[in-house]
Amino acid sequence: MTEQIKTEGAVAAEQRAPEPISILAAPSTANEFNTIGERLIPKGCFRMEDVRFEFDSSFIKPEVAADMPQLADLIEKHTLKQVGSPPEDVPPPLSIFGHADPVGKDDYNKQLSGRRATAVYAMLVRDVELWEELFTKPLGKDDWGAKAIQTMLGAVGHPPGEDSKAAIKSFQKEKGLAEDGVAGPNTRKALYRAYMDFLCGPQLKLDKKRNFLAQNKDAGGKADFQGCSEFNPVLVFSKEEDQRFQKDKDKTERDKENAPNRRVMILLFAPGRRVNPKVWPCPRAKEGAAECKARFFPDANERRSPQEDRRKFEETKDTFACRFYQLITDDSPCERTLPFTASHISVLLRSNSGAVPLAGRAYRIFLDHGTVVAGKTDQEGLVLHRNVPPGDYPLEIEGLKFETLVPTLPVNVEQRTLRVKEFYLFKDTEKSELPEVDPDEDIQVRELPEEEGWEEV
Repeated sequence: MTEQIKTEGAVAAEQRAPEPISILAAPSTANEFNTIGERLIPKGCFRMEDVRFEFDSSFIKPEVAADMPQLADLIEKHTLKQVGSPPEDVPPPLSIFGHADPVGKDDYNKQLSGRRATAVYAMLVRDVELWEELFTKPLGKDDWGAKAIQTMLGAVGHPPGEDSKAAIKSFQKEKGLAEDGVAGPNTRKALYRAYMDFLCGPQLKLDKKRNFLAQNKDAGGKADFQGCSEFNPVLVFSKEEDQRFQKDKDKTERDKENAPNRRVMILLFAPGRRVNPKVWPCPRAKEGAAECKARFFPDANERRSPQEDRRKFEETKDTFACRFYQLITDDSPCERTLPFTASHISVLLRSNSGAVPLAGRAYRIFLDHGTVVAGKTDQEGLVLHRNVPPGDYPLEIEGLKFETLVPTLPVNVEQRTLRVKEFYLFKDTEKSELPEVDPDEDIQVRELPEEEGWEEV
């Protein structure tokens, strides 16, 4: 069964192996051959959720740092280890696809989805010039501006507080730049680089040629990164929902429901696989939507339009307009909407004594059907994952599995402590001396507004 790892802002998964190809080979003479063409099939996928970007923007939030270890692990898992002198590792080549929701005009969404794909690509390869272009050339509401500068400064250890100029000077001093307190081009590029390093960590720095499908052979990134506009939604509203959302002056609910459609997909292909960007069907990230539409299904408009019932791609397979994109992602475990459930995981992990928070610990929680949620606890030992099916699930901390099970809680229960009885931090503490913990200890309950759908039964 395919393992799928989820964090709050990403999904990492292996692609299920395709069925063997059936070949009808014609008889040939000694100097004739049958040519077999292999389909371009991903071996793995990594999905960045909309929550990791500023709304209607390509700026990547600091929280992405919690997701990047999963991408690094996925790349490492699919890297081919070749024996030789010297030994050589062949990584899986990547291609990045940005997606927007079905709101607004096709051409604008094509540009915005392309900018998000560009931002992710630049982050992975540390291309500060691409980020500088995104910063200096806003698109509609996608204007990084002072807010992005302040966010990056805070993430790399120079929180601006009320005085951004002092924080900029502090950063400039650290990097040996002229200390004028102005975030000019040289300061911005140094800040981009520091922020990219913060987001990706030391294990994830990719090479444009070695790690991407078209090997950077096209100056515009063709086949390495692209935007798909709003053409491939994983969720399409029903006619009734669409009409209601159009009438609503407040678009908050509509935008929330549309969140699964706003995503960036990174597809991993077989080590050694390459493509010629000249024949790649997708247009460049900066180009318009016309070349996308040339690859549409004949019924593309119907596929993208609301029908009687709400449709999800993983159930109906009829929401994508692009034939090529559906061909390479038809069975992708990352192209699924996350089902709503009325429970979540929200626990404060404690050591065997119940007194010490398990802070800064890498963990994995094994859900049903091969799904794994993963992350690192905060300074209070908090593990938080929303929208988790009800159950009690096995726990792993820093590679060690424990008998203690992690429970889900109703969404109106904010958190509770969970003592991991097998996790000893005090070697001189006998089990018989451990305090008993009330199962309802530290439960915090909040009132839910009626519109969230709770009713008394």
